[in-house]
Amino acid sequence: MIEWLSRHDPSRVFIVTDDDSRTFGETVEAVEARPVSGFEVVRPWPYFSSVIDLLALMSKSSAVIVAEDVPEMAMIDPGEAASVVFTSGSSGGPKGVRLTMQNWEAAARASVDHLGHGPDDVWLLAMPLHHVGGLSIIIRSAFVGGTVRMLPGFDPAAFARELRSGVTMASVVPTMLTRVLDVDPGPFEGLRGVLIGGGPIPDEVLERGAAAGLPILPSYGMTETAGQVATLRPGSPIENKGHPLPGVELRIEADDRIAVRGPMVSPGYVGQPDRDSDWFVTGDLGTLDPDGALRVTGRADTLIVSGGENIDPTVVEAAMTRVPGVTAAAVVGVPSEEWGMEVVCLYVGDASPILIDSHLKGRLAGFMIPKRLLRVAELPMTPLGKPDRAEVIRRFS
Repeated sequence: MIEWLSRHDPSRVFIVTDDDSRTFGETVEAVEARPVSGFEVVRPWPYFSSVIDLLALMSKSSAVIVAEDVPEMAMIDPGEAASVVFTSGSSGGPKGVRLTMQNWEAAARASVDHLGHGPDDVWLLAMPLHHVGGLSIIIRSAFVGGTVRMLPGFDPAAFARELRSGVTMASVVPTMLTRVLDVDPGPFEGLRGVLIGGGPIPDEVLERGAAAGLPILPSYGMTETAGQVATLRPGSPIENKGHPLPGVELRIEADDRIAVRGPMVSPGYVGQPDRDSDWFVTGDLGTLDPDGALRVTGRADTLIVSGGENIDPTVVEAAMTRVPGVTAAAVVGVPSEEWGMEVVCLYVGDASPILIDSHLKGRLAGFMIPKRLLRVAELPMTPLGKPDRAEVIRRFS
């Protein structure tokens, strides 16, 4: 990592925060001065000091375990890994993903080759550094010599202001983009790419982003692949699909799961042996277009089987948010003696259950309509803005 930082113009700005900025030269000095005695657990905050902690540990043949909360497994020696990053745990417990420097370099190089970003780009960062979506922005900018505009957290109005203030690239999840456009519908100018990923992307969100003048690039990736592996090519018509990055191979398994092969794929999880196959079979479902582009259709581990019918909760959620008076929804399956699993929904808004049921009839198949509805002030979310489905299940249980 320090080799990457050292090869760039030392006077070029690397990190900009609300009250500070540091050049590549200053970053190199801080990384070299930071003592390292072995692998460490870092709970990173969006400050320059956290960036130094992360980069120093990855630079000095050690390992950084990146975690907001430290699970017991975090204290297991990660071996040859440069970092351990935990999955979001949106549909189960988080897992510690071992990522090597070879993984990170392959991911950064593929991003540069696919998107064309370089030293003159400024990447807006408002994602947590303990998740791969945030950390990868730091690493790919260190690799190519670009600048990172790091916000202290996600605030829709502040994010919108930054989109108008000279940044050229940004990364968001669907919830973030929706909230930004709610406070500032655009039009925005001057950006070269806005990556959107981290979960299912409603077509309505893509349409709103395009109408606001944002160069939206649907993107697919995960912790196990050090970030994106399929992203819409810049300049393509905006569609809900992503093209494989250079060096990435994709295939669809017999059960419709997406499988990934490439040098950015993690060798395995903390406390487990290395994966015994070059192919990593994900928990996501998808299809490949004739041109090789990937379309993500859902999650295998969130699929609800009720009365013998397969139900994608994201389809039900999309229908729920079209109901007048419903602003957000999270759909899960819970055990049912009659159906095996039954569809239930946590929602935000003023609509009554009777109105919701009436609106959904004729728009969804009967077996897809939630059997139980629970109104809440806000949905439980993971730090990356995904519905926390495990928590939703607990509330219905």
